Amino acid sequence: MKWSNPMSLLQMSLSASLLILVVIAFRKFFSARMPRTVFSFLWMLTWCKLMIPLPAGISLPVTNGLAEKIPDITTALSLPAGTWQTAGINSDFRWNILKILWFCGVLTFSLYLGCLHTVSMKKYRTAIPLEESSWILIWLEQKRFLRRITIRISDEIDSPLTYHIFFPVILLPKQTDWKDKESIKLILEHEAAHIRHLDALKKLCLAAACVCHWFNPFVWLMVIFASRDMELACDEAVIRALGRDKRKAYANLLVELDARRAGIDLLASNLGQSLMKERIIHIIHMKEKISLTGIVLTIAMTISCIVVYGAVPSGDFSMKFLNNDPTLGGIFDLYSVEDYQRVVATVKKDRGDSDPDALAMERDLARLKADNGKGEFVIYKGAFLVETETVKIAFNPTIVMRPELVNRNIPLTAETYRNDIKDVTEILENAVADGFLTETQKKRVLNKMEENLAGLE
Repeated sequence: MKWSNPMSLLQMSLSASLLILVVIAFRKFFSARMPRTVFSFLWMLTWCKLMIPLPAGISLPVTNGLAEKIPDITTALSLPAGTWQTAGINSDFRWNILKILWFCGVLTFSLYLGCLHTVSMKKYRTAIPLEESSWILIWLEQKRFLRRITIRISDEIDSPLTYHIFFPVILLPKQTDWKDKESIKLILEHEAAHIRHLDALKKLCLAAACVCHWFNPFVWLMVIFASRDMELACDEAVIRALGRDKRKAYANLLVELDARRAGIDLLASNLGQSLMKERIIHIIHMKEKISLTGIVLTIAMTISCIVVYGAVPSGDFSMKFLNNDPTLGGIFDLYSVEDYQRVVATVKKDRGDSDPDALAMERDLARLKADNGKGEFVIYKGAFLVETETVKIAFNPTIVMRPELVNRNIPLTAETYRNDIKDVTEILENAVADGFLTETQKKRVLNKMEENLAGLE
């Protein structure tokens, strides 16, 4: 899958949208029984579906077994050069427009989020280090983090936050009540949870998803819910670390911090980012231990999302996605007489009964009927792409027949067939570049033709 290919990107975005809806549904009905770290994991699984073009689903069959039994010769029914050129130009023009629109969106959101982050980092750089004698540094040493963590003080922020991935910084507001050690400890525990959960990295990943899939509202919805679940997971970590008796004090602290919060940086973990009502209700009703029901639900939800992840294809935009249309199908699926009749009818409707290609297809249909399933003459679905007025993609199919049944103006020799392979290679490479075929599918066709060439030589 090429990121510049709009069809492949759209397919990834649509398939990930299904997974987003599944996670939102789980969150709606089972969030009270589940630790929020589970939802954070599911959101990252969804992110992988959005951003990593791994092919999934059932692979296309190479053949149905019928053609393997006969010494077949493959010849391509070539459309006139002008037909291919016109279809290619129109298709390329549309794809180029989509690529330009997508790239403009990517550039716009990249600049917007980049500017927000740059402004925030500029403010954060004015922060001063914490005094070495502070009890907070002693607390930090006792935590024994794997990464070096710095605590700084800033007069540019209204509520605590954490930023940086490799060398995290906990930034505390200058107006913090330094005498209230209990509140400060609650704040530090929350920010420490962000660091342990790698939330700064998750925020960066979510921002990248927004940039690449800016056109998909479900992706923005995912970012909202994922950000909330990060905060709720940290709230849970605080209560589990300090005890359930701290819930009231912690809830009051959240309300106080939210009241003076000025803004949010998408790439920093901000304590007051989530909806206060949801956080406070979650804190009050939080259980000390996960119940057996919660454990079972956790396992079931994780398995369900992994199944959805694998069942829906990502970046491999194959014709399986459009298999309901009789003119569409996978490479090396065979046409039935009824299916091919519908293809011929569509081409005749678009181009007229006297069109040379329509007449050629009529002759092929007659041969297919005469073969009556014996396998001496078969027509494969797939291989070449043609665009018509009523069907978005129709295939100029590959014909396979015994050598003695081939009826061509040019004798079928190794030399003429080698020229066919050159033409087919160019067409298939264009199809791969446009995202309609995969490299694997292209190789299947060319390998088959190479086998046939060896039989002619």
